[in-house]
Amino acid sequence: MTQPLPTSSTAEVRHRDTSRILLLSNLLNEPLFTLYNFLSIILYKDLGASAFVISLLTMLKPVVTIFSFYWSAGVSGSKLKSNAMWAGIWMRAPFLLCPWVDQVWFVVLAAANYMLFYRAGVPAWLEILKRNLHGEKRDRMFSLSSGVAYAEGIVLSLAMGGLLDREPGMWKFLFFGAAAIGLISVALLGRVEVETTNLAEPERLSWRERIVQPWRDSVQLLRERKDFSLFQWGFMIAGFGIMLIQPAIPVFVVDWLHVSYLEMAAAISIVKGFGFTLSSPLWARWFQRAPIFLVSSAVFLGFGLFPAILALSSVEFFWFYAAYFFYGIAQAGSHLVWNMGGAYFAGKEPSLRYTGTGVMLAGVRGAFGPGLGGLLSVLWSPLQVLWIGSVLCFTSGFWLLRKKKI
Repeated sequence: MTQPLPTSSTAEVRHRDTSRILLLSNLLNEPLFTLYNFLSIILYKDLGASAFVISLLTMLKPVVTIFSFYWSAGVSGSKLKSNAMWAGIWMRAPFLLCPWVDQVWFVVLAAANYMLFYRAGVPAWLEILKRNLHGEKRDRMFSLSSGVAYAEGIVLSLAMGGLLDREPGMWKFLFFGAAAIGLISVALLGRVEVETTNLAEPERLSWRERIVQPWRDSVQLLRERKDFSLFQWGFMIAGFGIMLIQPAIPVFVVDWLHVSYLEMAAAISIVKGFGFTLSSPLWARWFQRAPIFLVSSAVFLGFGLFPAILALSSVEFFWFYAAYFFYGIAQAGSHLVWNMGGAYFAGKEPSLRYTGTGVMLAGVRGAFGPGLGGLLSVLWSPLQVLWIGSVLCFTSGFWLLRKKKI
């Protein structure tokens, strides 16, 4: 039966409530996200994890997103909210056990689980935003809330970095507290009223069809929408470059640069956070006016600067902070383009399968990039891996620049 269209007053209330909860959720999620950025260093420095374990974790984080692809596949309008809420609960649950279980492999599994359900909840959450917030207001509010959360992360990262330098074992209790705070955002999400007009209920499928159907739908979507396929190929090349350098970064900054927790916190929070916060509103305005391929090209060129400049820090430490400044700028653009890209290409369609396809492809490139990066870091050096990652990002950026008029 066709549902009645929402009145303007109902839409305004829904917009106001969703905007408020989007902002509060980002603020409440930031403590765990900030602490998560220290995870590779914690494993390597405090728990004695090998380069192999770091590479495995880096590989697992995106690979598990392939399985998260199934979480939101075929989700109905009536279950959008519960889909996102359960993902929020499960992604934080293991970290509540950190004060009592601190073995290397538990932390690795908890980290992989976090990424699994973090990605799993993204399609439903972004579809909620697409339905409750519209057009430029959605893009602007998304960038604003992300920028404010990053500003919060500046303070949190400095405090956490200094605390971890003085009390290395404190990370167990920080993870517990950050996970507990994040659960408040799940409760807030439960108060969101979702506009569900024109979102059909899923078909009943056999188990075999449930496994195969999401892949078939994604392949069909990429074949039918050449513009969306091109967009995803750009992310595939640059994303592979970013995945490749992840295992090399902790080895490079600890063994080559001898960076402390506090110095790492300064790079991630103050410098990278400043770049993210400063550029977020600029990316939002540009995204509303420029072709998405032009904006994406700028994002990938910015990512290419990060490993290239980071490599120079072995000569002069100043470049270490400069690299993270450019990384923050590029990440602000990537955060907006990747998350809003599904809604952009979907138009008036539901964005679930567009976002889900992006999540799936992120997992595919993550299955190979980190493992290869870890292997090359051992066979060659982390410095050489950084340069390779830079070349891949620049290649993607210049390639999409030629497609900017599409």
